[in-house]
Amino acid sequence: MIVRKVNDVCRKDNVKVMLRKSGSVRLVPANSMLSMITFFASEGDEIEIIVEGDSCISSMEEIKKIFLEDLKQINDESGTYELLKNTSIAYEEIFNSIAVGIIATDENGIITIFNKASERITGFSLDKAIGKNINEVMTDIDVSQVLRFGSEFLNKKYVIGEKTLFINITPIYAGGRITGSLVVFQDFPQIEYLEGELKRSRKLDKAFDIIVGNSGKLKDALTVASKAAETDSTVIIRGESGTGKELVANAIHYSSKRRDKPFIRVNCAAIPSALLESELFGHEKGAFTGAITQKIGKFELADGGSIFLDEIGDIPIEIQVKLLRVLQDKEFERVGGIRTIKVDVRIIAATNKNLEEAMKNGTFREDLYYRLNVIPIFLPSLRDRKEDIPVLVEHFIKKLNKKLGKNVQFVTNKAIKALIKYDWPGNIRELENLIERCITLSDKEYIDFDDLPSYIKNVKDSKDDEVIYLGDNYDIEKMENYEYKIIKAALSRYKSFNKAGKALGLTHKTVAAKARKFHLVEN
Repeated sequence: MIVRKVNDVCRKDNVKVMLRKSGSVRLVPANSMLSMITFFASEGDEIEIIVEGDSCISSMEEIKKIFLEDLKQINDESGTYELLKNTSIAYEEIFNSIAVGIIATDENGIITIFNKASERITGFSLDKAIGKNINEVMTDIDVSQVLRFGSEFLNKKYVIGEKTLFINITPIYAGGRITGSLVVFQDFPQIEYLEGELKRSRKLDKAFDIIVGNSGKLKDALTVASKAAETDSTVIIRGESGTGKELVANAIHYSSKRRDKPFIRVNCAAIPSALLESELFGHEKGAFTGAITQKIGKFELADGGSIFLDEIGDIPIEIQVKLLRVLQDKEFERVGGIRTIKVDVRIIAATNKNLEEAMKNGTFREDLYYRLNVIPIFLPSLRDRKEDIPVLVEHFIKKLNKKLGKNVQFVTNKAIKALIKYDWPGNIRELENLIERCITLSDKEYIDFDDLPSYIKNVKDSKDDEVIYLGDNYDIEKMENYEYKIIKAALSRYKSFNKAGKALGLTHKTVAAKARKFHLVEN
């Protein structure tokens, strides 16, 4: 109620309202739900209210009414007080125990959440950061595009002092509109940069040899994975289906200090939701119909080692609570059991789903997301690393010759060019299946263009496709007119500067500047 009513005043009068417990230096924005959850006041506590803005005197009268009159009408027979107290403590513990920096802002870019890892990485204290615009704390971080258009910046590189940060910036939604932004970042001081690109001088462990490819985007992801392997931090691997997430999880485990311990794999999407809890945590005899013996769960089997939770975005919401406890306290009870079981398990998760969208829809818990998103690794799709297709094809030919008893030696240049033109919606898995099909059906010692399926042979060169049809009898327009049409079409299709920029081969800043120039967006 406080957040809603204060927010109405802030919007109406264009003011900023901050709260502070008497004797404390910490200011908390009163119109931010996240901040207010972590700001818990007991009955009898003295609270200072600070209002900044042109209409602060009249606004203060409305704010005082909220606290002095409206709050008195609340009946706490339902136990709201205790619930808020416990929630406040839980949120504080969660945010401050996470090893990555977490900063939340409101819709104006004002910082509302600033955890301990953010203090360590940026050098700013909580008291000095809360209530400030994020640009005052991290000067080159721009959240305006996220707040304005909902565009996401994933795995953006940022250098602060001698530290290299990998930053994700995503919008926070409430009531169907953008109400703030979430900035999650991890520092990697050992990673060096050369001319804006990652200098890949770091030697990867042999466990990563199973991952084939030399593209820059893949190497960037593997460098982060290699660093993650040296710690026990939770890792979440994100990428489209078929990009090799399980291979990366495998490499992380077998290059870590847990390599001699169990590596347990669980495909959360392949197990019926009614059985998933028992599969993960085990059950006691008689816990439910058909439980005729005690069963050890996957977490117990993984004790001392790692557990890989594939497709974690498909875990039912009711099981997410129990999983959160394992992540936080490394303990659980079997289904139907009363004994608390403690385990030492490193969790590696993977998903091809948009977890930010799932949080917005209420199908994925926000606190679980923060717990999982300690070290995010983003695997590029095959269409974003097409330079790796020839080496992947060579790898699959060697692998499948042994499996199928064949002796295919190479793929012709014409066939390779056709494979590179194709967009590969099924990614590496689709490419491997295609090569297996060609090897199986071929009687030759090579794969030629004619051996490829028609849907690949019929893909045209992008340069042969006319992006804009001018007609047979046309007048040449000024370049600026074509530029306007292209920028407008890209923004209409992709809905954000970031995605439109990627499609056009431009930076998001260039697209934003041109969109403002052509009055496609408000200045």
